[in-house]
Amino acid sequence: MKFFFISFIFLLNCYHEKKNQYTNLFLLSKIKSVNNIIQLNIIGDSLSERSSSFGLKQKLGASFQINDYSISGRNVPDWLGDISRPFKIAPNLIIIELGTNDAYFEGNYNFFEKYNFLIKEIELRSNAKIFLSLVPETNQNGIQSIIKKNNFQIKTLEAKYSIVDLETIFRKNGLVNLYPLQDPIHPNSVGYELIGEEYKRIILQNPR
Repeated sequence: MKFFFISFIFLLNCYHEKKNQYTNLFLLSKIKSVNNIIQLNIIGDSLSERSSSFGLKQKLGASFQINDYSISGRNVPDWLGDISRPFKIAPNLIIIELGTNDAYFEGNYNFFEKYNFLIKEIELRSNAKIFLSLVPETNQNGIQSIIKKNNFQIKTLEAKYSIVDLETIFRKNGLVNLYPLQDPIHPNSVGYELIGEEYKRIILQNPR
């Protein structure tokens, strides 16, 4: 009996050691689909469309399929009216990259109300993990304060959703250096690289 008890304790310790050793290796496997690929759907605007999905196909590797439904000029109401499009392929992860075009609205445009409604519509169609983007303020003075306000509202949702804070990343690296002279809205290659790397970092740290 004593030998059996000692053997049991030894096996139990080995089990916990192995479990701790391989926990991180199994994180991503929890969200893989039947064909062993993580489906990442992007609901966005020209920032993603013009950058080939921020290079995430190369950055995240073969375990991910990037399904980018981004369309230039789109805002939150546009996607509310076309909400079925981003679910042609069932996602495991969803990036919402919106807010730049919404900053051009004035008057009674309630961005946060519409943004929350978009999230609810997404959750009705999928149980995928959602990543919310705090978009860069741009290098255009007229809309920076509005984007900053909208980002602040999105950040209040961080208890429930993963936040990708592109606003802070851009501010720390200097807005002027991240945009071409002729385009204050769409970043240069350095800016797009920063965005892609930040998405990669957040996604791999928070796979589920």
